[in-house]
Amino acid sequence: MKRHGITIAFVLFTSLSLIAQTSISALGNAITKAENRIETSSIPSFRNLESFIVWHAGSYKHINYYNGVSGEALHQVQSQTKSIVSLLMGIAIDKGFVKDEYEPISFFFPEFFRVSDSLKSLITIRDLLTMSAGLEWEEMLPFNDQRNNNIRMNYSGSYLRYALSLPMASKPYTEFKYNSGSPMIVAGIIERTAEMPLEKFAEKYLFGPLEIINYRWLKDSTGLCHAGGGLFLKPEDMVKIGVMVLNKGKWEGKNIVPEEWLCRSFEPYFKTTFNDHSYGYFWWIKDMKVSNGKSTKVISAQGAGGQYMYIIPEYDLIVSFTEDNFGTPLVGPFLFEAYILPALKDLQ
Repeated sequence: MKRHGITIAFVLFTSLSLIAQTSISALGNAITKAENRIETSSIPSFRNLESFIVWHAGSYKHINYYNGVSGEALHQVQSQTKSIVSLLMGIAIDKGFVKDEYEPISFFFPEFFRVSDSLKSLITIRDLLTMSAGLEWEEMLPFNDQRNNNIRMNYSGSYLRYALSLPMASKPYTEFKYNSGSPMIVAGIIERTAEMPLEKFAEKYLFGPLEIINYRWLKDSTGLCHAGGGLFLKPEDMVKIGVMVLNKGKWEGKNIVPEEWLCRSFEPYFKTTFNDHSYGYFWWIKDMKVSNGKSTKVISAQGAGGQYMYIIPEYDLIVSFTEDNFGTPLVGPFLFEAYILPALKDLQ
């Protein structure tokens, strides 16, 4: 009986080992196929891919840089900045600087609100985070179109004043309208309540604990960081932030961002027309197909030009791309959906 028990245990151990090897092999094969596509493709946009990083189950499985780009170089993460600002607001609430995301923004900036602005006075921090503030805004236009509010804000000299001065177009929290002015207001709230620049707040409560040393921000003439897309990071440091998120807000055993905040951030508050994604608190949410009858929740930070970080909690996986593809087809989303997602059906 004892020998029989040993045999069963050995068979079970062998089976589990084979499953683990199959899982690793599935992901490894997917990465190899993606790399081969990168190396052999004649499509011009592939020459603008800059990094491809995969982290799974506690360690990096793949890190590669392309087309002369160094891993030590700072890269503008574009609108991935918004997702980081969401984390900073979660920290601000946790530290007691802000009560909660249901606070009206008129409380923090009374000078921008008149008694007659009854509709505008309804805007809360939550409405900013979900891109549903109802402010009159349009940025899905060419950069040289004078109606593009994002470009006008960038050249205004004061991101915060421009964003707060806009009239209302609809009641808050009724519809999604992508608005890069919203994170400027969130940044302004953090600065006023914490009584320190956003840059210093991020350094003290996020970048410092994660040992992210090299970074920089674009700023306006008042010194406010561009919270909508002006952060520069090393690609591996962006993934480090993703790892912290995947670990429920913890880094090396320390609480950085409250898990409860992350749960609220990753709820799909509004369905959008952006590639069938839903929107959380400055994070993109989508159930993506792994195989027939199987899908998985994918949380992503996305930036113009091909800055994508996919976080897949069910599989303890992060896949990140940086590119310089403005006005050309994006490489990262294609590689992720063509090679990585199908491999997940065999990933444990």
